[in-house]
Amino acid sequence: MDKQASDQPTLESDADFNAPLERVAYSAGMMLGLDAMRTEQHYHRRRLNRHHYWLHGYGTVCGLAVSLAHIPPEPEVEETIRVIVAPGVAIDSLGREVLVHEPYCINLNQWLAAQHPASLLEGYDEAGNTLHLKVTVRHKECQSGLQPTLAHKVNASTDAVSASRQRDGVLLELHPVNPDSVQPDRPWPAHRAIDNETPLEDLLTADEQAYIAAAPEQERPRLRRQARLMHGAAPLGEEAPEPADLAPVLLARLR
Repeated sequence: MDKQASDQPTLESDADFNAPLERVAYSAGMMLGLDAMRTEQHYHRRRLNRHHYWLHGYGTVCGLAVSLAHIPPEPEVEETIRVIVAPGVAIDSLGREVLVHEPYCINLNQWLAAQHPASLLEGYDEAGNTLHLKVTVRHKECQSGLQPTLAHKVNASTDAVSASRQRDGVLLELHPVNPDSVQPDRPWPAHRAIDNETPLEDLLTADEQAYIAAAPEQERPRLRRQARLMHGAAPLGEEAPEPADLAPVLLARLR
């Protein structure tokens, strides 16, 4: 994956769950400029993303089934394998909505021919002569509606244009994957995994332990789970992956 994705600024902004959000404080007679408009959009958009991230989680909501279509060979044409992703809705790992409104298809033969062999080694099993791939999806915004704008610099060769819209889009990708790799099981991918190894008693104060012990027996499992979650929101810090690597949601593995 290209670390410097075309939507890198949005990725970095959406992956920051620590910065407080702020909205415009409107007042009669106030002059509002471009920064104010962006701040207002930024507030509502990231507020919804954080709601999805913290309260609903990531993954497929509906649809997005992945299938393989085998096209029989013809004279002088080898058999073709197509990877097809059905329409559907998902929440990516940064809490952004992903809407695939129509089927997407890729010719696997052509995709493999376009890859450098070294880039496929991670997913290649030499013993079984098998290539392992994964299909992922994430939100990706795209600029559209180019319109003439005032130029910031002198340019004698072209007219200055800027996008008038930021369109919500999707990024579907194929990646080679180590067949022995395990997907990290974290409810919030941009934060550390919940510590299930340390005994809960070592994490709680005496008063908290006494509160759980005094609760009705049928309520204690729920209280213990909630108590464990109190220690499950620590940011990843310096070991955090690139936002472009963090955002995708796994749809399927292919062999």
